[in-house]
Amino acid sequence: MTSKSSRDNSFGKKALWLVLFGLLLPAMGSAQAVSPPDMDGVEIVRDEADLKAEVDRPDRDLVDTILAFTNLAHAAARVHCTAFNANGENVGSVWLAIPANGMRFTLASDFSSSVDFAGHARCRTGPRILGTAVLLTPSAITDLSVRQIRRPGMTVFPTIAAY
Repeated sequence: MTSKSSRDNSFGKKALWLVLFGLLLPAMGSAQAVSPPDMDGVEIVRDEADLKAEVDRPDRDLVDTILAFTNLAHAAARVHCTAFNANGENVGSVWLAIPANGMRFTLASDFSSSVDFAGHARCRTGPRILGTAVLLTPSAITDLSVRQIRRPGMTVFPTIAAY
């Protein structure tokens, strides 16, 4: 015969599992940050092979910024970004489909169709997407700051440039 404390303990464990599962459901559902119908702008499709080619380019004579996104979720996700120039005017929008546990990137020049600008970008990413920024110049490559805002699922790149 099972004792009352053993039954209470079993019930407590089941209740704890249900609570934990309930907490995980919203996180699993938010892996896809933005659905395709909400996307405006140009879709950018670049992977790690394109990144290597961009970084290793020997004849670089322009300045551009790489905005890279890593998906830590076990489900595909979408990222939507909008860039603004130094006067706060909208330069353009792009979006990326990122595979589960994958990485994709865009360039600052993608926002403006290769028109020169300096400014910032805001991206709707979801909580399981991490952003990284790299400035490419003719003589150097350096990382730039990125701000991850977990609760509305936003990544802000305070400084980007393409010229």
